[in-house]
Amino acid sequence: MTKKGPLIRIVKRNHVTWKTKFFSYVGTLLGALVLSVLFLWIVSGKNPFPALGYIVLGSFENKIKIWSMLKELVLLLGIGLALVPAYKMRFWNIGAQGQVLMGALMASMCMIKLAGKVPNALLVVIELFAAITGGALFAYIPAFFKSKWNTNETLFTLMMNYIAVFVVTYFTDVWRGSKSSLGTINPNTEAGWLSFVTGNKTIDTFTKTYMNQQVLIPMVVVIFLMILMHFYLKYFKHGYELTVVGDSISTARYTGINVGHVMRRTLFLSGAICGLIGFFYVSCFDHTISGSTSGGYGFTAVIVCWLSNFNPFIMVIYSFLIIFLQKGARNLSNVSYAPALNEYSTEFLIFLVIIALLLVTFFVRYRFQVKPNSKKLVRTLTKGLDLEGGAL
Repeated sequence: MTKKGPLIRIVKRNHVTWKTKFFSYVGTLLGALVLSVLFLWIVSGKNPFPALGYIVLGSFENKIKIWSMLKELVLLLGIGLALVPAYKMRFWNIGAQGQVLMGALMASMCMIKLAGKVPNALLVVIELFAAITGGALFAYIPAFFKSKWNTNETLFTLMMNYIAVFVVTYFTDVWRGSKSSLGTINPNTEAGWLSFVTGNKTIDTFTKTYMNQQVLIPMVVVIFLMILMHFYLKYFKHGYELTVVGDSISTARYTGINVGHVMRRTLFLSGAICGLIGFFYVSCFDHTISGSTSGGYGFTAVIVCWLSNFNPFIMVIYSFLIIFLQKGARNLSNVSYAPALNEYSTEFLIFLVIIALLLVTFFVRYRFQVKPNSKKLVRTLTKGLDLEGGAL
């Protein structure tokens, strides 16, 4: 008895021209924009076009908002870069949130315990090393279990996020003592701060000097990582090995690649970059830590990776688009444009754009293929459509 195959399958497209991709994405974004305008008009009952201006002002109204947008862009892009090698290997790491938290925890621990005991420059180096190590080891654990016992990496890394939150919450409770919150770490001495700003900071100095140093150093590092990740995946032996493992584990083993070692090495690298982002959170941006330090970007970065097809340079575009929409949506709910627009309605605008991008990305890369001998089903499903070779 022969096993019947599915009537409809999803298969990868062999070739799609850049013109098709361009017009598909542009058309989809325009469609999402039209739906967003209609939604704003229905919910607010006002002219929806001024709302688009408020969305733009959410990121570009003044210098503080520009630097804030760049800061969040750097964080999201950095976490996305951390996930790229794992996803290229088809290791679905959902634990970036926890890995960033562990890196931030190790950096905070160094700042609290070593402040005043070592020079500030040395303290920054120590906490950087500790953060990278903490994130790398936390990512190494699920890779070890996957390589040894073939555990489900998606569930494993997802559960590791909760462990990280509990561990961070425990330490912050111990450090804050009777205070209501942990607060800024070393606010008077700035020990362990990467900004290297000393003296009294007025509002003007904070805007012109402090924010520049706060954002530019991580930005330069993330740009360097982006370029390095491109060459690592395309030209290095390690990048070739993880790509082969992602395509076929059996082929990788046949060619002599140690699959378990590649998994552990790749996740160690992924976690190390997450730990670096955790270091930036504590030493450069917030100077504090809590269970929500990573701000949910560990999950948003998954969308960025998938949309960009694991291309480090394309990730910049999608990271910017998501941050731009988030900042604009927050600004839209804060201004007195329409009381009916709250945080939930503005989040729906972000959902419209992201779901549109996900759908067009899927249909650009894949197509539906109907079983050739199901002629009646083909005629029913494709009535009025152009069918080529049994494929939609």
